[in-house]
Amino acid sequence: MKNKGTKSKMISFWRVVKAGGKNFIRNAWLSIAATAVMVVALTIILFAIVLNATARGAIKELSKNLKVSVYLKDDTKEEDRKKLQNAVRSNPYVADIEYISAEQASAKFSESFQNDPKLLEGLALVGGSSLPASLEISVNNLEKINEVAEIAKNKDFEPIVDSITLGKTDARKTIDRAAAAQRFIVRSSVMAATIFGLVSVLIIFNTIRMAIFTRSEEIRIMKLIGATPNYIRGPFIIEASLYGVIAGFVATSAVYAVILSLGSKVANQAEFAETYNFFIQPRTMSVLLLGSLVVGILLGMISSMLAMERYLKLKHW
Repeated sequence: MKNKGTKSKMISFWRVVKAGGKNFIRNAWLSIAATAVMVVALTIILFAIVLNATARGAIKELSKNLKVSVYLKDDTKEEDRKKLQNAVRSNPYVADIEYISAEQASAKFSESFQNDPKLLEGLALVGGSSLPASLEISVNNLEKINEVAEIAKNKDFEPIVDSITLGKTDARKTIDRAAAAQRFIVRSSVMAATIFGLVSVLIIFNTIRMAIFTRSEEIRIMKLIGATPNYIRGPFIIEASLYGVIAGFVATSAVYAVILSLGSKVANQAEFAETYNFFIQPRTMSVLLLGSLVVGILLGMISSMLAMERYLKLKHW
């Protein structure tokens, strides 16, 4: 008996799916319009995710250039320097700390300005060890960079600390611009996705409404022969879900076509390499595809349920 009941349910489900597919083809132009608008909405959502992650990755990479530089006095003892290092390292916002000796500082200076012979000549005249030793401190939260700098300003370290600088000015400006772009992307994409999402819901709503009116006689006959409300609702839900499935595949394919075409051109840049490698992983692709399918199907189902609630009138049957 259980097998017969299961088989009967499977047959009913298959008939509902077939009817939904026929409705999708029958209303071809309306289906294309509804799917197209949903494609736009899902594409905007996916692009917002990609651009937001790209901006975060770029900010993270650029932040590495914005360091707290603590310059030490020439007579600083190693044990005093290590005390300062340990005090700085104990701060939770410190990502990394590197000691640059006077010799290493001179070597880096010479490498950076190897095309400027006058500067190198001046460095040679004053002596190769004229540049001070320093601690280069990276932070994991730019908003806390001043807090980290305050550790070196403590009175206990005044005898060994010569001066403190907070990274490169151009790096800070670039990070600020990237952060502003990220905020703009999030706000504008949420607004655009909401607008197109509502438009797609409205179009699907009207498409299902027209399908109900077109099949009104067929629905009346189904009621008379004893069809259940769920059996009548089923094809409309399947039809609307197909919009979301097709839109999900198209939107994800379009976004990944852009990622692979444009991303490969900037993948060798440090600011974008990590993000690009993250998005081309099969697991990431699968998650984005699954997410877009779920969102598309939900939009379709919500639209169809609203239309059926208003025009199918199965509650009083």
